[in-house]
Amino acid sequence: MPNSEQTRKELLDRIEELIESNDSGELRVLLGESRSSDVAEVVEVLDEIARQILFDLLDPKDAGEVLEKVDEATRSKVVGDLSNEDLTEMVATLPPDEAADVIGDLSQAQSEEVLENIPRAESAQIEQLLRYAEDTAGGIMTTELVKANIDQTVREAIHNFRESDPEEEFYYVFVVDHQNIYQGTISLQKLLRYPRNTAISEIMDTGIPAVNIWADQEEIANTFRKNDLIAMPVVDKNNRLLGRITVDDIVDVMEEEAEEDVLLMAGTHPDELDTASVFKAATVRLPWLITCMMGALVAALTFYSLFRDHFSVSNWSAIVMFIPAIAAMGGNSGMQTSTIVVRGLATGDLAGLDIFQVFMREIRVAAIVSVSCAIISCLVAGGWLYFFPNIAFNPKNGPILGIAVGLSMLCAIMVSTLMGLILPYTFRWLGIDPAISSGPLVTTTNDILSYLVYFSLSLLLINLFGLR
Repeated sequence: MPNSEQTRKELLDRIEELIESNDSGELRVLLGESRSSDVAEVVEVLDEIARQILFDLLDPKDAGEVLEKVDEATRSKVVGDLSNEDLTEMVATLPPDEAADVIGDLSQAQSEEVLENIPRAESAQIEQLLRYAEDTAGGIMTTELVKANIDQTVREAIHNFRESDPEEEFYYVFVVDHQNIYQGTISLQKLLRYPRNTAISEIMDTGIPAVNIWADQEEIANTFRKNDLIAMPVVDKNNRLLGRITVDDIVDVMEEEAEEDVLLMAGTHPDELDTASVFKAATVRLPWLITCMMGALVAALTFYSLFRDHFSVSNWSAIVMFIPAIAAMGGNSGMQTSTIVVRGLATGDLAGLDIFQVFMREIRVAAIVSVSCAIISCLVAGGWLYFFPNIAFNPKNGPILGIAVGLSMLCAIMVSTLMGLILPYTFRWLGIDPAISSGPLVTTTNDILSYLVYFSLSLLLINLFGLR
């Protein structure tokens, strides 16, 4: 059977073929038979004219689903091509949480007009969701849910379920008291198995935790993962039930959080993916890269000024040859450690939150790695300089510089490991995403420290034991 990637490629080829042949009827049938997620991926790679043709042929409900699923950069292009009337018609078919996602990306004028033309009951729900930050429980929840009062029976709870939106998928009936205070849940499976006159209070489950409306989405995702949940109630500070979050929302959150961490660790930002402008994308990357470049240039010029009069030209040429290897090993080992730490902090694992436990493990690992790399680099560097010196270099200095390279490698790996440990915890303590510390910042810091250690050890050993 073809995999999903092949299916989407075949769909793209077929859509392009039908657009080129101007076969609107067949294209409309094809779009109606295709999943909205697949059509959304196709839309992301089509040009402006082809996108307009597709949205003209899609019915409002399917068009709304596709619009909600495309990436934000593509959505901004599509919205710019749609009239406010078409946009309103599409948004009106979406559940409140998905409609809020789309409206949140519109301009203020567009969003106001769309909300004015949507039925008041629906627009009120959407406006309520728009008040919350998109990375909080309020930003990802939906207000559509099934409730039952704690004094009701199974028969009444089933009636409430039957009166709910048939297009929505519900996993639980949420139990509240007369003040709308969350009390517990009843799964639909349990609801259908008990006699109709059974009191809800006798069979409800109080083990599913509620999440505060302002809770961070990463915290919520960790709660879902650890408790194997498929839905979770959202409450305010007084424990009043406001909405629900389902596992499909959490899948999107996990993907978003993982993507954000990867981008921050690479020295860029999720905002880069939200824009189609290459200029804006470059402005997102440049601050990180310029900071790293300036740090490296200042370090190189500073160390050269400090040490240039202490080495002969032949020794300088030999010393500089091994700088990239030492800096690379320091940067790579620091990146490995910080990645492990950031992952532990992101998942909320207790083992990752215990800095002493993580410290003891990573230091032992770094000791084995650094000693192994130090021995290998010492033998390779010292042997090469001894047996294959340049014309001016005294081969008897080869083992001396080999030792300097080995010790510097050891120190660089140990120091970078410490930086990889300390920076993520420091950033977390300051309320900054720890993933930032795993990118250019830790790499540049490790490079500077590696240079300092290497030059200092080389100067010390050559002055003590080497020949000028």
